[in-house]
Amino acid sequence: MLLTPLFAAILGLFYIYLSLSVVKVRFGEKISLGTSENRALEKAVRIHGNFAEYVPIVLILMWFVETMTMSRSLVLITGVLLVIGRIMHMIGMKNPRKWLILRQFGTVITLGIIGFLSLYLLYWYLPVVL
Repeated sequence: MLLTPLFAAILGLFYIYLSLSVVKVRFGEKISLGTSENRALEKAVRIHGNFAEYVPIVLILMWFVETMTMSRSLVLITGVLLVIGRIMHMIGMKNPRKWLILRQFGTVITLGIIGFLSLYLLYWYLPVVL
């Protein structure tokens, strides 16, 4: 059984949660478009946007690793780390004065996974290309 779809489902639910966080602030503040320089809405939008910017590429890389190299353990580790990293990032973004370190670690984890999986796939392909 493949693991990437499991992580896609978990992260998909997380995406809905972040989307509803934006909707909640929009509804409460009666802001239908943009952020109207509302700080709470700006935070919610950026937390949601950051997730939407980074998670898809990680899932694609995980899928490639899993289907091409059959390294399920690598996918399991990176999937768990990604979920943890995204939770840390969200908490750090919501309350940066208290939890900035979590945002920073979440960012490092996410970018580290992207870099590691990209290099892993390049290394896996290198003998084929040469």
